[in-house]
Amino acid sequence: MSAEFTGAPDFPEKRDRLCALGTRHGLDTLILRAPATLAWLLGARTHVPQTLDTACFTVLLITGTGQLTVVANAIEAPRLRDTELAGLDADWQTVPWWESRDDRLLSGPRTGSDMPRLDEIPLTAEIARVRRVLTGRQQDQLAEVARDTAEAATDTAHRLTPGRTERAAAADLAHALLERGLDPVVLLVAADERIDRHRHPLPTERAATRRMMLVACGRRHGLIASITRFVSFGAPTASEQRRYERLLEVERAFLDSSLPGARLGAVFGAGVTAYTANGFPPDEWHRHHQGGFSGTQPREFPAHHASAELLAQGSAVAWNPSGGGWKVEDTALVLAGGVRTLVHDDRWPTVRVGGRDRPGVLIR
Repeated sequence: MSAEFTGAPDFPEKRDRLCALGTRHGLDTLILRAPATLAWLLGARTHVPQTLDTACFTVLLITGTGQLTVVANAIEAPRLRDTELAGLDADWQTVPWWESRDDRLLSGPRTGSDMPRLDEIPLTAEIARVRRVLTGRQQDQLAEVARDTAEAATDTAHRLTPGRTERAAAADLAHALLERGLDPVVLLVAADERIDRHRHPLPTERAATRRMMLVACGRRHGLIASITRFVSFGAPTASEQRRYERLLEVERAFLDSSLPGARLGAVFGAGVTAYTANGFPPDEWHRHHQGGFSGTQPREFPAHHASAELLAQGSAVAWNPSGGGWKVEDTALVLAGGVRTLVHDDRWPTVRVGGRDRPGVLIR
């Protein structure tokens, strides 16, 4: 591997993990199509339109040698060579934009893929488990992404005033994220009664009078941090504050249970049980998914009682309990001694819950 490829210094470690997986299955080749896999492996932006669930290039990995072939069309190949994948030691195959990349790929009984086609061996779940464990380098990068996402939210919040529309707030938040080199892959804003009414509030022209909720997922190096923050124009009432503090206790149950080796469904169950224990309706969790594995996607899939996947040391989770007009969301690393929450900014008020600093409500 060339030392010139600075986009992902931990690339050899990740490549070798995939090669080992292919070898265990007796495969000669892995074909990687999933944007999350490619972003995890190469630390690169894999998209052109962010609305597509397909990458703008494909990677073919020879499991015995670790050699890569990048297949891209004639529009994207020059840009990828110059920017995202500059210095990558790989063979390149460039195809006309009107032809399918798949026509240039090996296929057969000794070929596996994260997005299998035809007779390729399906390895979607197993490759997801490989990429779910972040390298030490990626853990540091995710912490930086989380910090910068938090700072973007703080900068935006400090500019909010009563009468500010959700769309204007979203524009400010997008600007703050992009300034920090973060792709705003999720951007939600709600004012006042829309906070409780709509759990995925795409911004509208609704102007805030009392409260505003900012939600974002920021991405850089293929890694994503999730965040929710509340701004109150004037202090919340005692009742509102108690509901928020009870919701932080629900989040605590999710975080306390997120230990290496824990079954994802069991962690989910612990959080769901905490709703009732903290005075929320037993079915409050029905109104919104509670989160799950994160890191290379905002959520790999919403966790539920039957989720059988095990949490691994080095994986990332993002839980987002909601209820009573509030929502809590953070990104955390699963470590041997418990989770490490990542989304912090010293300028934001905090509440101490379960030995952790959790986000408070910014009063303007």
